[in-house]
Amino acid sequence: MKGSNIPFKKNYIMGVSVVLAAAVLGIFMVCTVKTLKSYDDTVKVRGLCEKEVPADRVVLRVMYSAQDNDLATLRSTMEKNDQTVISLLKKAGFTDEEIKYTSANFNDRYDSYYTSNIRFRYSANQTISVFTSKMDEVSKVQNTIDADLLKHDIISNTYANYEYNGLNDIKPSMIAESLENARTAADEFAKNSHSKIGKMRTASQGYFEVEDLDENTPQVKKVRVVTTVEYYLK
Repeated sequence: MKGSNIPFKKNYIMGVSVVLAAAVLGIFMVCTVKTLKSYDDTVKVRGLCEKEVPADRVVLRVMYSAQDNDLATLRSTMEKNDQTVISLLKKAGFTDEEIKYTSANFNDRYDSYYTSNIRFRYSANQTISVFTSKMDEVSKVQNTIDADLLKHDIISNTYANYEYNGLNDIKPSMIAESLENARTAADEFAKNSHSKIGKMRTASQGYFEVEDLDENTPQVKKVRVVTTVEYYLK
């Protein structure tokens, strides 16, 4: 009789063990599913940062042209015009190192037009540029140089291209501010959805954009960056 109870006890213990193992496994699976489910709850937000900065470099370009039927005469005219423009630029406060130019571009217009359709056979175009950080001087000369050149029978077109080269200096602070603004947006979302913000899941930084503040103020630049961040919710 005693020997017959041994298989029964073994089967009983094995059955209880299976039940307990199944229960533990079930609990583990439920916890795992809840954990994995929580990883699916995320929020993606964007943080914007904008700054207005003064331009720190400008390229001033003075463009003009001339025509003549004699190539040697035209070449002499352009050389004289070059010296006139350079003289005015130096008088305005710019140095030889800041003034850049090459020989004028000459064209034989007979190559493109019928002889009867043109008055002058040869034409020449020139651009003299000033690369500088002297903003005030550029502003002054830009308003006067075309009129001054007209007094020397030179019809010119002058424009300035303002640049900002200090982007690397402000990048760290702007990225930090955009991340802070993204976190603020995520906190507001969590508050409205009755949840809490967890760890950061992903983050991507957009391109830095530098553009004129507006069409009338090219001397001031607007720098903009948007950072996209995804947070876990808990």
